[in-house]
Amino acid sequence: MGHFAIGVCEHPALAVVEVLVNLKGDPKLFPESYQLLKVSVPDGITPSTLAPDMASDWREDLRSTRAAGDSWLASGSSALLSVSSAPSPESWNVLLNPLHPDARKLTLDWSRWIAYDKRLFRI
Repeated sequence: MGHFAIGVCEHPALAVVEVLVNLKGDPKLFPESYQLLKVSVPDGITPSTLAPDMASDWREDLRSTRAAGDSWLASGSSALLSVSSAPSPESWNVLLNPLHPDARKLTLDWSRWIAYDKRLFRI
């Protein structure tokens, strides 16, 4: 059985990097645009942080990072979990547990479609 969490990035530029690193295939088939959402977290909702003592190969070891995420989801300890970005380890992604009671307190400020800069798809 799978687990469900929503990935959020600390900055729009990191969101683009995360999408680009996961695009596979022919660059001619890549999307023309992406949807950017701005979400606000109210005071009093503090993300947990994934322990920085992950194995040195955490970027390649999907089993250990998934297990850590699954453990966080199962614990129900918080609505948000801060985790290092694999392609940009000094940046942070935030996982959102949509089933946590605090998740409904987050608000969507805006949503907009943004065209990709085609230079990103040059190989």
